[in-house]
Amino acid sequence: MKSVFFIPTNRSIKDSVSSYIKEVLYANEVLQVNIPLIIVETNEFSYIENHKIIESLKNQYPELNILHLSVDIQKKYFKSLFKNMNDDFYKIFTYTGTDYATATNKLGLFACSMGADAYHRRDSDTCLLFDRRSEARKVYPIEFELKYLGKQIIEIANELGIKINKQDIDDKRRILVVGGNYLGEWNLDVKDFAKISYDYVYKIYELLGFKSEHIVDICDDIFKLDQPIPKNDVISLVTSVNDGCNPDCGNVSVYRLFEFLPNLPGKNTLAADYFAFDTSTALGYPSVHHTRPVFHEYHDERFDYDKKLKYWYGMLKFADYFSLYGSIYNDKLIDNFCDYDDCFVSQQMCETLSEKITSFVSNETKREERIVRIIDEVLLDFDENYSKIGQELRKVTAKCIAECNEEYLLHANLLNNWNKIIEQAKKMNLMDFIDFGL
Repeated sequence: MKSVFFIPTNRSIKDSVSSYIKEVLYANEVLQVNIPLIIVETNEFSYIENHKIIESLKNQYPELNILHLSVDIQKKYFKSLFKNMNDDFYKIFTYTGTDYATATNKLGLFACSMGADAYHRRDSDTCLLFDRRSEARKVYPIEFELKYLGKQIIEIANELGIKINKQDIDDKRRILVVGGNYLGEWNLDVKDFAKISYDYVYKIYELLGFKSEHIVDICDDIFKLDQPIPKNDVISLVTSVNDGCNPDCGNVSVYRLFEFLPNLPGKNTLAADYFAFDTSTALGYPSVHHTRPVFHEYHDERFDYDKKLKYWYGMLKFADYFSLYGSIYNDKLIDNFCDYDDCFVSQQMCETLSEKITSFVSNETKREERIVRIIDEVLLDFDENYSKIGQELRKVTAKCIAECNEEYLLHANLLNNWNKIIEQAKKMNLMDFIDFGL
């Protein structure tokens, strides 16, 4: 298995890269695996500062392969990749605003063009836990990623003493995702609500569309005001989309899954980058979860109206996405599964998913009702600040649904064309596009 280590960023990488360089060095010196470190810019704001940091690291660690992908480099790459293809694809992949899923899709394409079949991802607002918490163990997530990624499920199960239900899972399939979670800042910005009452958090999850029987356990597990630091390594198989231990995207590794399933290209849509993980789980590929979290940097807790408005608009889009796409996993995808090369998703399955997603745009009434309920029962009901956010969002519910519809159709189109896109990416060499000067 050949892999690359990505840090996608829209900010200064000073803290994150000074931490994760230790993990890359650990892989190189202790595990004897030399993995390229690639910093991927998602906008142009921090390029100059980041470039200086990267050049300094190159001088300090000449034994490592450290690469920097500016927005301009990526535009050249995608212009070549999507030559003679739908122009919408180029626009999606060169958009420099917030698009979590496209940022993830990019990493898969870059990995293919580096001749890699796996990647490790750490986000730029995170760092190794022991760099922020002195009492934390000095351990590295990449150790378990390299140990388990790409291995057959039966190998992992036998080692861990886990019984596999062979009616649901083919134990000869491979582990496509290995990862852990965050300590520090929460994934969803609901801390203001939790400080008053967790009932608000439960209500949010209910309206987002989570199954009622899982809500309390999930929220109580991942939203802790006093977060314990893991003292031991615990490895487990994640076999359900509703499992609270699904790895976070900023502390994860992926084996070849990106070759088969692109995520939803959704502007400012929270959690759209989990589509491939959820779909592969529903298809009978458990993820491996480990208890080596990374530290998620705390953000300023002052109430910033514009940031909160943008965040909760993204939350509404997530509510629509999650409720609709969640229906995919209730249709027993595994019964329609067609595999080859002893793992992975077939083109036939991608076409089935595409047809299902295309059908989502037809029913708008119930979808708008859901996001209106989030506004009315959470935002308008909470306090004066959030009520102002809710009043503004009330004006754009139809726009929100229309924007979601457009992106669902783009996703369906990507699924239908992804095999061709991946084939082209594998023919290209990412190094040909990198300018080694400033």
